[in-house]
Amino acid sequence: MNVAERVGLIERLEQLRDSKVLVYFSYSPLDDTILVPLYKELKEIGHTKKIDLVLHSYGGAVDTPYKVVMLIREFCDEFAVIVPFVAKSAASMLVLGADEVVMGPISELGPIDPLVKHPIYKDILVPVQAVWYCLDYLQRSIINSPDPEIASFIVTPLLEKLDPWLIGDYEKTIKASRQYAENLLSRYMLKNDPERVSNVTHALTEGYFSHGYPIGRREAKDLGLKVTEAQGELWDIIWKLYLSYEELFNEKEEEKASLKTSEI
Repeated sequence: MNVAERVGLIERLEQLRDSKVLVYFSYSPLDDTILVPLYKELKEIGHTKKIDLVLHSYGGAVDTPYKVVMLIREFCDEFAVIVPFVAKSAASMLVLGADEVVMGPISELGPIDPLVKHPIYKDILVPVQAVWYCLDYLQRSIINSPDPEIASFIVTPLLEKLDPWLIGDYEKTIKASRQYAENLLSRYMLKNDPERVSNVTHALTEGYFSHGYPIGRREAKDLGLKVTEAQGELWDIIWKLYLSYEELFNEKEEEKASLKTSEI
């Protein structure tokens, strides 16, 4: 699909939704590098009644979604997130700052479990909850062992690899994810349903044990989120737009691979 066809899909989506459409499609962790390009785009658009963000992301930093929501809302009266396929972890937190989330039959949100650098292998990102569950497991191994001294002897070398300041930072990240989720829900997604805020926050930050757990549109609606089910032409346009960006992404990856091969 060429640029003109992709632009045509966006324009048709804007007509169907009576909105201005932005697209964020990435397989890299969501972080603050999005903010300046986003601000430039929003300044060019100017203040408008409604902004739809087509979002494809597997998550990232804990603070970025809140910043993105606050920035977008400086330029619109209504804000919605459209999820063609995946908006997981920190990207799901961004959804909580919208007035509605538009989802199709294959769309997925996920538990809010931000990524942090691995405590030893710095180039690897891991879900912060995974680190915390590891610590909990090690602690229980000592407490529940028939011979706590032997268990402690085995576990202590593992614990010594973790900087206590780093562990404290993980705890702060977990608490921050809860705080951001509760704040966004109470101010936006569930502003008219405040009694649900605490339960939804708990469910999304502590209620799922798999980082990749798929929260489809029916489950999202059961949780209390304001879900618009995309159907008919609306869903056809959203899905075609997703496929066009997926195709574009694959083409760019093939170009990079080809360039590396030619350099070798």
